[in-house]
Amino acid sequence: METTHVLRFAPTADGFADAATRLRAILDARQIHGRHRHDIEIVFDEVATNIVNHGRPSGPVEASIRFEDETTLTFEDDAAAFDPRAQPAPAPARRRSDLRVGGLGIVIVRELCAGVDYVRTPERRNRLTLRIRPADRDADPTGEFPAPT
Repeated sequence: METTHVLRFAPTADGFADAATRLRAILDARQIHGRHRHDIEIVFDEVATNIVNHGRPSGPVEASIRFEDETTLTFEDDAAAFDPRAQPAPAPARRRSDLRVGGLGIVIVRELCAGVDYVRTPERRNRLTLRIRPADRDADPTGEFPAPT
């Protein structure tokens, strides 16, 4: 059964925090737990904070979440055009001194999503659609990282 929830929020840290709280309430109500919940939350947090911190839209951000066989997150905003699919992955650090905080959000989102689509709408809005499959296996076969509970 398809169900779509829409979260509109101000493009501010407080607006994001409120939307993240509402997302978690939706996930609680739908009894989504474990790795699938983890993936949804990580993707939502990465994309929403990047829109707020780097895109700096002038109007509200709209995030919709649709539950079917896959979970689909769609974000729309009026910031400058930005297609994350066109961004190259950062080069791997060769030395410890090359490591830095940040810059891996796009890599993480690509890894967790079954599909990433982007369009700049005729209304000059960014529309980013991300498909997340329910986890039916541990994404880390090495067992190095414990699965979230």
